[in-house]
Amino acid sequence: MNSSEFETALAKARLTLYRYPEVDVLQHGFRPIGGMPADFCVVEHEHRYHFFYIERRLAESTPFFPGHEIYFGHASTAGFSEWEVHEPVVLVRPGTWEGDHVWAPYVLPYRGTYIMAYTGVNGCLSQDIGLASSDDLFEWKRFETNPISPAKDRPWSSWCEDGIASCRDPHMLEYDGRVWMTYTANSKKGASCIAMCSTADFTTWEDHGPILVGPTGGYEMVTSRSNPFGKGRPQGQLESSCLLRRNGTWYLLIQTHLRDTPVRNWVFESDDMRSFDLAAGREFWPGAYTVEVVRERGTKALLACTGPIRFGIVDWADAHPAARFVATVEELDSWAAGGPL
Repeated sequence: MNSSEFETALAKARLTLYRYPEVDVLQHGFRPIGGMPADFCVVEHEHRYHFFYIERRLAESTPFFPGHEIYFGHASTAGFSEWEVHEPVVLVRPGTWEGDHVWAPYVLPYRGTYIMAYTGVNGCLSQDIGLASSDDLFEWKRFETNPISPAKDRPWSSWCEDGIASCRDPHMLEYDGRVWMTYTANSKKGASCIAMCSTADFTTWEDHGPILVGPTGGYEMVTSRSNPFGKGRPQGQLESSCLLRRNGTWYLLIQTHLRDTPVRNWVFESDDMRSFDLAAGREFWPGAYTVEVVRERGTKALLACTGPIRFGIVDWADAHPAARFVATVEELDSWAAGGPL
């Protein structure tokens, strides 16, 4: 072949490899070529599972470097062994409240459409939350009322728009005629917390304050050129919340580093969705990071975690539900989209 033919063939092969990556989902999980998924969500649509995720594309996996985490990756699969990587969605908008980064998408099926809540980060590293909608999961339209600013001017919160401030990792569910959102914030006393707000129309939001509060001290910055993200820090913020109600009990899943324990993936149980006790937490899924529900069958659920994306099983009927990684390809295949529930 001549040089032009060589270029054409090479470009086609590379694009095919990117769009349809080879995935050993049990051993290595899914990740886009050249990147790594961080906080993510999953929603089933037309017999495919669609994953939206922060896409980290630098070797130094920290979100704070400019030009990093500037869109959401989008990939889908029907049966977990074959994946398709789609065009990214919700790119940053320079000079706005979401000008530097976008983080932690969550998609809620809602009355025939899909609503995405996500974090935007401005040039001062102030975090806020906005909304977007889609009918097909490919084209997204931001709400004109963005951002919703759930932590702004709250009597309990420490938040500003002209400096670094926590207001991220939104997660939503419908319950009792309203949509409830949990997110990561900081209290005025200096504690990381999971806060809650709710709405009936996605326009007016009612503040419910913190539902889980971390320590007020002991947070440490551990960072260097060889460890820019500060991995291994002895104590960190409460992040990546996922609130669920199963069998009359509320479960709050989070990710955090706490002193004097190797546990990173936590579950808290309560009879009240607005109140959880940090001291009552226990390990939920050893080895997992950031957990979402993929599909449910009876009392059992297929879960996913990052990164890369791998899968696990939990039985909510257990006295103290805990997740484990999927053991075989056959077990994972049984959860294929469109299959029996």
